[in-house]
Amino acid sequence: MNTVERIAQQLQTRIRSKEWTSAGKLPGQRQLSEELGVSRASLRSAITMLESLGLLRSEPGRGVFIVRMGAEGSGKAFERWRLQSRYALRDVYLVRNEMEELAVAMATSVVTEAGIACLRTTIDRMEAAAVADDLVAMSEADRTFHARIFEIAGSSMLHDLADSIADVIEPSRQIAFADPARVREPIREHARIVAAMATGSPSAARRAMRAHICNVADRAGLALAIPGV
Repeated sequence: MNTVERIAQQLQTRIRSKEWTSAGKLPGQRQLSEELGVSRASLRSAITMLESLGLLRSEPGRGVFIVRMGAEGSGKAFERWRLQSRYALRDVYLVRNEMEELAVAMATSVVTEAGIACLRTTIDRMEAAAVADDLVAMSEADRTFHARIFEIAGSSMLHDLADSIADVIEPSRQIAFADPARVREPIREHARIVAAMATGSPSAARRAMRAHICNVADRAGLALAIPGV
């Protein structure tokens, strides 16, 4: 995990332990950053991640509140898309689909048994995180799965393009974990992608990836239509 994810996991653990139940919200950010021994910038990024995952809700001037599972609005992923003023969420998924389809097709053409095993390891990590009800770890394993595919594809240009828009892509992934009833779906979808890659068919891998991105969008509250498909 990177620094922000580690901080987010610490906060998640304390939320799950009901440490702040009576207050219903987190302590002030200055106090919390001192307690955790982290910078306020990293803390804010971790809070933003937990907002995307549906565990927290910021209210300007009031603080950062803990979201009760099942509370009204807690599962509405689209409402947690914080970049709406700049990027339509639908466009983000469409761009992501084009890049991911190309990456998985290129990766399928060159993937080794070791590469397939590496991808399956990330799926196992997602499964373990789901069992532990650890959304932060699930999100991290999800991010790693897709990053591995770009690495296997071996295109420096494609990798750099993905890296340049990571700040937009990451929250679009995270908000799709909104519905607890559907939190295991990406595990099965990742398994289908790897199975398609293992056949050596780039077209089959493309179809599996496309189905996955469309389902991600659906979990975020969008019916995604891929132009030309």
